[in-house]
Amino acid sequence: MEFNRAAAAAEERAKHYLQTKARPLEKAMYWYEFEGGRAEGVVRALEPYQNEDGGFGHRLEPDIRCEASSAIATTVALQTLSLLPREAGREMTGKALRYFAETYDPAISGWDKVPPEVEQSPRAPWWDYSKANPYWGNPSAEIAGYFIQFRELAEAEGWADKLTELAVGKLCSESSLDEFHELLCYLRLSERLAGEHRERISDRLDTMIGRCVTVDPSQWSGYGLQPVQVATTRQSPFYERYKDLIPANLEFIVRGQTEEGAWEPAWAWGQYEDVWPLAKEAWKSVLTLGNLRLLRDLR
Repeated sequence: MEFNRAAAAAEERAKHYLQTKARPLEKAMYWYEFEGGRAEGVVRALEPYQNEDGGFGHRLEPDIRCEASSAIATTVALQTLSLLPREAGREMTGKALRYFAETYDPAISGWDKVPPEVEQSPRAPWWDYSKANPYWGNPSAEIAGYFIQFRELAEAEGWADKLTELAVGKLCSESSLDEFHELLCYLRLSERLAGEHRERISDRLDTMIGRCVTVDPSQWSGYGLQPVQVATTRQSPFYERYKDLIPANLEFIVRGQTEEGAWEPAWAWGQYEDVWPLAKEAWKSVLTLGNLRLLRDLR
């Protein structure tokens, strides 16, 4: 009972923060998800982030400050668009998929995370440009999932089937199964896979989850993957696996809320100290919306 009261108070503080201080995108998404707002408001809030090439940039992912399109920022946009009614974001989504079709690199059978242009703008050090990426699934597996979900927007080119086979094969034969960002991308793909393909990767995903999820509560304050980030709802196929840990994980989240009602990132750049505070403020919007969803769906 005491936790329920604390969680309810945390939800109210988070809602107030999102209504009054959040970025326009997270504010619009809050109104859509929690207050019956219109999906078109979310699409309008996304428009300033989309470039002529169909990709997204312009600091949509707060740690990437360049205006140029990137695969990472475009997947962030599609994470939002995938939650909206199909027609509301149809044009915007179609442009994003065309961007992916045009930037696919056959040499790596996928996509670079970020373009060389990132080097011209402030950024987190992990977003320095590099062609080397030992974790193919981040972001290529997630991108495959959007071609599946929005198959009708790119059906003529056969991207969905091609990328499904590629992603499943990569996970089954090449992935080291130990990097949590790649795991998140494969989880997003798995949600969109048909039964047969989901079955093919289930054992590999199970192993990956076991290696990547931090189950020791004393380690949750660091940068890592917590149980609620995998079992995000009570309907999650992984809810039973972590149901005994989820109450403690939610309590940890509630305790981490600041007085203004937000949650702050557990990381910092260690560079561009004049710009990092701007990115931190944006992350507060992203994290607060995410934690409000967890309290709604798991409490």
